[in-house]
Amino acid sequence: MKDLTIIIPQASGAVPELWGSLGEARINVEAAISFAREHHRVVHVVVEDDVADQAKETLETNGYMVFDIRDVILVPVEDRPGALAEVTRTAENAGAEVYMLGVGTGNRVLLAAVNLDAARQAFGL
Repeated sequence: MKDLTIIIPQASGAVPELWGSLGEARINVEAAISFAREHHRVVHVVVEDDVADQAKETLETNGYMVFDIRDVILVPVEDRPGALAEVTRTAENAGAEVYMLGVGTGNRVLLAAVNLDAARQAFGL
């Protein structure tokens, strides 16, 4: 999976327009995180590896700045209390320092970590 980090203006309609541009391009979003920072928003869009270039091109064509692209994983989890603790503990015990965590589609946890290969191995991905 690829995480595209986008910086967008803190303006009315900017977030729906971003998601709309990806939808119109038929790009499925596997996970997402969006949060405000002073005068802008930071948006993380997670897509399958094989559409990452298309997603980047679509976003840039629509005027969005793709700030970074990085590898991430989506870990299947049960929807129950304590599941996030188990995921982060498993990653940390494998030597993968988690620096971003989010919830994805289909009962999956978005995980970005230092030493992502160790996390992949710990989760059998």
